[in-house]
Amino acid sequence: MLLGSGAAQALPGEVVHQFQPVADTTIFANATDAPSVVDWDSVSDSQGGSLWLGTTAGGFVRRALLRFDLGSIPAGQVVVSASLRLFETRSVDDHAVRVHRLLSPWGEGPSNGGSLGSGAPAQAGDTTWRWSSFGVTEWARRGGDFVAQSSAATLVGPAPAAYTWTSTPGLVADVQGWLDRPASNFGWILIGAEPADTRTAKRFDSLQGSVAPQLWVVTSPVPEASTLAMLSAGLLVLLALQRGRRHTA
Repeated sequence: MLLGSGAAQALPGEVVHQFQPVADTTIFANATDAPSVVDWDSVSDSQGGSLWLGTTAGGFVRRALLRFDLGSIPAGQVVVSASLRLFETRSVDDHAVRVHRLLSPWGEGPSNGGSLGSGAPAQAGDTTWRWSSFGVTEWARRGGDFVAQSSAATLVGPAPAAYTWTSTPGLVADVQGWLDRPASNFGWILIGAEPADTRTAKRFDSLQGSVAPQLWVVTSPVPEASTLAMLSAGLLVLLALQRGRRHTA
C-alpha cells in the first residue's frame, strides 16, 4: 500500500495511519537572544496559517512546534516506520531542517500572526521562546526543551513544494515511545539554519493553512506468544535437520 509519493508504504499485515497535528505554533527570538525593541518572549503564532523557522535578514529566529494525537492506534502495536511531511510556501535558500523530540508540554492559544511571519501578542495558552505556557510555565531552556540529537533531518529547498522527513530510527523511536507512554507525547520542534546564518527563513503551511502537515505511521501487531512459540519450535526442527544432514554426509 502506497500513500502520496512514498510517504508511507506497508506490507501485508501492516496498517498505515495518517494524522494531522492537534497543535502547531511558531516561536520567535532574535539571533543573539539579547534584549531588542520587540519583546519576542511575548510573541507567538498559534492560529495563523503558517509555520516559520530559520533566520530572517534582520536576524530574527523562528522555530516551529508540532504535536500529533496517536490515540487512534491500538495499544500493543509495533511502529514499522514514521514519516513527516510539510508543504513549504516561501524560501530563499536550501538548508537542512532538523526534527527534535520535545521534552515538555506546551500550549496552543489564540494568537494569530497571519502570513507576515512576525507573530502576534501572546495570549493565555500560547507558547513563546520563553514560555511553554504563556505567563504560567517557562521552558527549562529558552527556545524549547528538546533532545539535542535530532530524530531526522532533510534538505529543504525551493518553494512551493512538499518536503518529507522520511522514516528514520529516531522518528520510529519517538513515535513508539509516545504509543507506549502517551503522557510523554509533546511532539517535535523543527529547527532550521540559525543563528549565525541570515536570510534562511522558511514558511510552511500550518494546520490552519491550505495543506496541513501530515504524519504517516505504519504499524504491525506484536506477534502472539503462541506464534512465537511455533516459530521457535520450527527453528529448532530446522537446526536439528541440518545437524542430521552433517552427520550423515
